[in-house]
Amino acid sequence: MALLDLRNNWGGPALPYAAAAGALAGAWLLINAAVPLLLVVMLAGICLWRPKPILVLVTVAALCGLLGSRALAGLEDPVSGPVEGWVTLLEDPRPLGSHGIRVTVRYDGARLEARAYGATASRLNDLLAGERLRITGTAKPSTSDWHRWRHVAATLNINTVGDRADAAPLSAFTNRIRRLLDSGARSLSDDSRAMFTGMVYGDDRNQSPRLYDDFRAAGLGHLLVVSGQNVAFVLALASPLVCRTRPGLRLLILMVLLAVFAVLTRFEPSVLRAVTMAGTAVISAALGRPETGRRTLAWAVTAVVLVDPFLVRVLAFQLSVCATCGLLWITPALAARLRGPAALRLAVATTAGAQLGVTPLLIAVFGVVPVASLPANVAAGPATAPVMMWGLTGGLGAGLIGEPVAWLMHRPTAALLWWVRTVAETATAAPPAMLSAASAIVLGSGVALLLAAPKLGPGQLGPQHGFGSFASRFGLSRLLGLLGVTLVVVTLAHSLVTAASPPTGWSEISGGRLFRHQSTVTVVLEASVRPQDLLESLRLAGVSELNLVVAPKGGASDAYAVLAIRDRYGKVSVLAPPLHRVPGARTVRAGDLVRVGSLEVQILSAEPRLEVQVRAPDT
Repeated sequence: MALLDLRNNWGGPALPYAAAAGALAGAWLLINAAVPLLLVVMLAGICLWRPKPILVLVTVAALCGLLGSRALAGLEDPVSGPVEGWVTLLEDPRPLGSHGIRVTVRYDGARLEARAYGATASRLNDLLAGERLRITGTAKPSTSDWHRWRHVAATLNINTVGDRADAAPLSAFTNRIRRLLDSGARSLSDDSRAMFTGMVYGDDRNQSPRLYDDFRAAGLGHLLVVSGQNVAFVLALASPLVCRTRPGLRLLILMVLLAVFAVLTRFEPSVLRAVTMAGTAVISAALGRPETGRRTLAWAVTAVVLVDPFLVRVLAFQLSVCATCGLLWITPALAARLRGPAALRLAVATTAGAQLGVTPLLIAVFGVVPVASLPANVAAGPATAPVMMWGLTGGLGAGLIGEPVAWLMHRPTAALLWWVRTVAETATAAPPAMLSAASAIVLGSGVALLLAAPKLGPGQLGPQHGFGSFASRFGLSRLLGLLGVTLVVVTLAHSLVTAASPPTGWSEISGGRLFRHQSTVTVVLEASVRPQDLLESLRLAGVSELNLVVAPKGGASDAYAVLAIRDRYGKVSVLAPPLHRVPGARTVRAGDLVRVGSLEVQILSAEPRLEVQVRAPDT
């Protein structure tokens, strides 16, 4: 009876939304560090007895703020100085620069970001999360916000690596699955294999700069990492096996399956949100009180933020929540408003709903949103589900059986991945049309008018007098719908017309300078730059063809940048100083004069780095 009363008390329509709002506000602001724990416990007791929306909001905000403040306090006395002993890897090691490895580890109860270089790094490369390692090194406190919101208190430079130890049973089991999936996909090309591992279980470490930028340009970046839809596909695969079991056993199997998948995908924020939503839905259904998708999302957000208040600062979690809001609130309205075949209408509405949900956040963070994202997601969508579902079934079989059967089993995978990659490359080759903040507001207004128009039709505004009569008489519904469509079309057309193109003369890009004269384009690399950032800056500048790259230092950073440029633009001439490390570059010295297209490049100095003067002969 007490459980029934509690369940009825918390069944109010506004309570989950109040709890979610309180969790997000409290975790973001962290304003209640001085609130006594006893007061928070008393408020929680009152909420359990007589929950009211405003009381729930205040209580959850106070609790999340208190938990977040205590987590911050736990970072105030970080590990510092020499370190020697066993560490546990909390994630898979990933590349750092041209010859390094970084990985988050746990040492003596604290989280550290460990870094290793050269031969030491090579001993970490094949490890996976959960495995243990004996090391020596030096730690120093971290002041980075990026580290702070991931509970990282210090950075650790590893000097030596000693013995290894296996992970705990659950982590060891999921690591075995990851290694089987990876070995079974060895017949795929490098980029296809990187897409496969990212789409199926979230391993994005081997993605080339061009692959990363192509998918980002097409608005398909979410496909290269695991997301909430992966959880849905896992449940879809499991449903035929558990639907005939008893309710109690079914609940246990599904909860274990969700936990295993969370460990397999390294507790990615989007997966945590989706797993918690799925768990909430399964539990509420088992209790005989199934929740709507919107309420389930609110409860899931509350639970996840209570467990880790810092997640509200992580972009992946923010995007996951915003995209899910778009799917739950915008997609149904769009699907009902659009016309055409049901499958196409649902695909467009689903993609548009998710994109509209994340657009404000993307513009706030990155400034622009690619227009190509909507058609690209609609085109690539039908291929992603089979890749994810076959990857977890046939992919495991391929890993167990091995070659040459694995090659045959992954032919459908290769074809599907080819299609997704082709969509991304096609979108990248199109003019770099972007939505700015202003154009996004106009586009959003057009969509709002389109969705609101049916509510102003005959019979939707009550008795036919006053405004309702006016709306019916003058066709206000059709007028608003037409205005909404016009705003959407004009905004998209304007973004295409105003797509960027390289200006004549010098311009600044990320990691270098760009010079254009007539049809000849030259890039002079500057400081160290991530290759994917360089490709993005060239793409956003409208560079579709590149003729010459000047690598001033000729070191590893320049070499990686040149390899990424050649991967996208094909054969490009490269100038580098003596003793350079850039493959295929031409060595030049002071006084040399190089002609490329309509440009002349005068080498002013070659030591310790190239200094050049780029000019057009007719200027």
